[in-house]
Amino acid sequence: MDEMVEGRAPGYRYSRRGTLPLIRELSVVPNLRNALFLALQWAVIVAACAIAIRIDRWPAYLLCGLVIGTRIQCLAMIMHDACHGLLFSNRRVNDLIGDLFVAYPLLISVDLYRVAHMVHHRHTNTAQDYDYRVQRRDPDQQFPKSGGAMIALLFRSLFGLNYYRIARAARVWSPLANLHNPKRFGFDFRLGLRVRYLIWAVLVYGLILWSPWRWQILGLIFIPQLIWANVFNRIRAMAEHNGVIDTLEINGTRTVIPTLFDRVMIGPLNVSYHLEHHLFPSVPGHNLRRLHAHLMADPAYAANAHITSGYWGVIQELMPPGGRQPPRSNPTAASFSNR
Repeated sequence: MDEMVEGRAPGYRYSRRGTLPLIRELSVVPNLRNALFLALQWAVIVAACAIAIRIDRWPAYLLCGLVIGTRIQCLAMIMHDACHGLLFSNRRVNDLIGDLFVAYPLLISVDLYRVAHMVHHRHTNTAQDYDYRVQRRDPDQQFPKSGGAMIALLFRSLFGLNYYRIARAARVWSPLANLHNPKRFGFDFRLGLRVRYLIWAVLVYGLILWSPWRWQILGLIFIPQLIWANVFNRIRAMAEHNGVIDTLEINGTRTVIPTLFDRVMIGPLNVSYHLEHHLFPSVPGHNLRRLHAHLMADPAYAANAHITSGYWGVIQELMPPGGRQPPRSNPTAASFSNR
């Protein structure tokens, strides 16, 4: 497993050999656990909406919106697991529930997200990686930044001044933006998937608009979604591959050891253990911390893996005092790497 990856130096790839027996154990998808966990997120969202509407005061809307935002971020991470087929062991059930109760409320399709995301896994940090290309075009994702520039970025993100950049990039995952049936990354968004989304949208949005609390519900769902996507999800995304050396597979992706604040607001479901996820994408999120502990027993991994303490630590790494960001992989030389 240590063979040379095309476009990379020999020894770039991290050996999986000694970890495979544990991976088989950690890769079992717990269907009942995941169903209850997903139901819990929606129970909290519905309860928060009901409490805010019942009290009908701006502090209640603010507090309940905060709670809903954390659950929306959690849904986004569940959607990521669904993209990898890790929500339910049955693929049809995984994709159906993943769409109806996770992806569609986030204005995304599991199938469309999966296509781009699998390319990201195969060609991480290269010109073939859609996420990499988006980052190279977005001035907000150019690092390092000075302290003032980082504060300005977070300010623009908090008030939605740069949300259009995320929305523009996310169109490739949107069922609404792809109803005319383009072929994204060779994937045909077939008629059955488009019809399913249209039926869902008519029923769900129709019920919301029929409700006498339509504007409160829409505000409680979409305003936190905008803030979390543009602030906290942006922080999570910029932590994953920015400011890395990428001379080895294990220092081309960053793992963040989260604080309690990080786990609630930014990286639920162990998504901050991103290096472990890239090495073993068959492992569901709830097992990534255990996988991390196992890998840290390997001296080569512990010495070379890019591991940062907390997302505040990531922000500090991305605004070094007078320093330069470690070079990213060369997208031309590495454009055919297949990891």
